[in-house]
Amino acid sequence: MHSIDIAKLIFEEGWNRQEFGNVQRLLTDEFPLHVGGHTRITDGDEFAKIVGAWHAAFPDLRFEIHSITGDDRMAAVRATLHGTHKGPWGDLAPTGRSIAVEHAFFLSIEDGLVTEVWEILDRSVLDTQLKSDQVT
Repeated sequence: MHSIDIAKLIFEEGWNRQEFGNVQRLLTDEFPLHVGGHTRITDGDEFAKIVGAWHAAFPDLRFEIHSITGDDRMAAVRATLHGTHKGPWGDLAPTGRSIAVEHAFFLSIEDGLVTEVWEILDRSVLDTQLKSDQVT
């Protein structure tokens, strides 16, 4: 499977529909996940928990994919995360506010498996949208 197809499947099935059967088959047993200057070693089960936590706070969460490019070893995804804050998010009680936060993801691929992920988002935009009276 090409890196672009792998990335599409992870976002469409994993992030947007919380269906992890096919997704987990595309992840190595353990891989580094880099977000906001922090790295954590994760696996398919942990990825499902991360996605589940986002969906608990934003039940209508979905990534709108704007572009995906890739080659045999890397996929790059530009997307906007949309959702409505209806569940606790950290120490923030549900606000009912809508969010739209642009993201970039880079997935390293070896032998058809994701071996490393970098996620780039402007966390201050997310925080502002959650705490602002302005709804996106």
